[in-house]
Amino acid sequence: MHSPTDPDYYLDAAGSRVRKTAYLDPDLYAAELTRIFEKTWLYVGHGSEIPNAGDYKTTTIVGRPVIVSRDRTGEVHVLQNRCRHRGASVCQAPTGNARFFRCEYHGWTYKNSGELVGVTFPDGYTDIDKPSLGLLSVPRVEVYRDFIFASLNPDAMPLLDHLAGAKEFIDLFVDAGRGKPLEADHGTHQLEYPGNWKLQLENGCDGYHPNFAHRSFFRVVGSRTGEDSSGSYLGGESKAAARSLGNGHTILDQRNSVGDHYTKRSLLAPDAEEIVEELKREVPEDELDDLLGDSVHLGFNLTVFPNLQLIGIHIREIVPVSPTQTVVKYTPMTIDGVPDGINQLRLRSHELFYSAAGFGVPDDSEMFRRVANGFGTDAEWLLMSRGLEREVTDEQHPYAHVTDELPQRAEWLHWAGLMRAGEVAVSTAGTPTVTESALDAELFAERALNEKEAVR
Repeated sequence: MHSPTDPDYYLDAAGSRVRKTAYLDPDLYAAELTRIFEKTWLYVGHGSEIPNAGDYKTTTIVGRPVIVSRDRTGEVHVLQNRCRHRGASVCQAPTGNARFFRCEYHGWTYKNSGELVGVTFPDGYTDIDKPSLGLLSVPRVEVYRDFIFASLNPDAMPLLDHLAGAKEFIDLFVDAGRGKPLEADHGTHQLEYPGNWKLQLENGCDGYHPNFAHRSFFRVVGSRTGEDSSGSYLGGESKAAARSLGNGHTILDQRNSVGDHYTKRSLLAPDAEEIVEELKREVPEDELDDLLGDSVHLGFNLTVFPNLQLIGIHIREIVPVSPTQTVVKYTPMTIDGVPDGINQLRLRSHELFYSAAGFGVPDDSEMFRRVANGFGTDAEWLLMSRGLEREVTDEQHPYAHVTDELPQRAEWLHWAGLMRAGEVAVSTAGTPTVTESALDAELFAERALNEKEAVR
């Protein structure tokens, strides 16, 4: 009888075959939350979403409602959105600016850095200890190039070590602004699909599927540009590569094969011709060519395990909801200080493929639905073996042809390693490896209970 949370039951040694129940089993999903999402670094927001002192956004981290806030000194905090008195949430708006958060149930008030500063009718208390009753803070928060990461594990490795080879491509994504900051100032749209979170994880760096799942889009692009718009950089003859970057992070690197495809593609977006004509009156022609080349796509798809993907001009956040329900958030990034037309082209090109009304996102969500439907058959295994025998390892990381399933194997093998590490910690110690002194006692107790339930 296998353990319901044993990764070796779900995955072969090469990461090339995965049982369908790895996408369905509720016990495995609960263990993923405690062994992966509660132990590693998670993307929670971008600094441009909270640029000023007092700015905040609300979101969730492993099911916990949290407030991502910037205090008066500029420091970023990730606070659990729960009053320490009777448990009501203290912040209701998705974004805003506030020096304090006040619970409307009984009036307790907290600084935007989390400290409890106001208890109503204090004469009724004889033993209230304000310093110990602030909003619970997520133990680790670090910011890299304006990307805000948080971890529920105070013993998580330093963020830069976690990012490993992904750091280079985060830098490239940010530096597309040529010294000007990226801004998340045009909102976020989200998709909810009836499937496991790992379907989106696999999809972001899957160079095999675009030729088929997105063929209607490539036909449209090809008919309007008069060229093969997919085969040259994602087809069998492509020189693009799929690569593992360590720690489960992966990349589809098309930079040496994409040419001017993305620039041409952006010019098919609504109003593109009018926008370009206006830009020609504002920007010298040689400078405009460079701006257009970098403005719509950098030629790579990046996955930062387990919940962040950088594709085109957008930040994609994966939010598990249940074993068979996932939310994906898409946030397009503009560049501060460039001609408005450049940002208009960025947004129109993004919407053409990645919006809810575009080509790519509906294609992918339909494929997720079909995979979920296929789970109802008797077939047990999903295959991830494409290119297994032609992987090459250089001095850094394994790489293969862009259509090979190396990224999926790398993600699954890292998944298995984290699941095994979590199992060892529970079986040898009986509790998470975090010490109670490292966390607020209430947060520690909650995590210990969750982990106990997950392996029962």
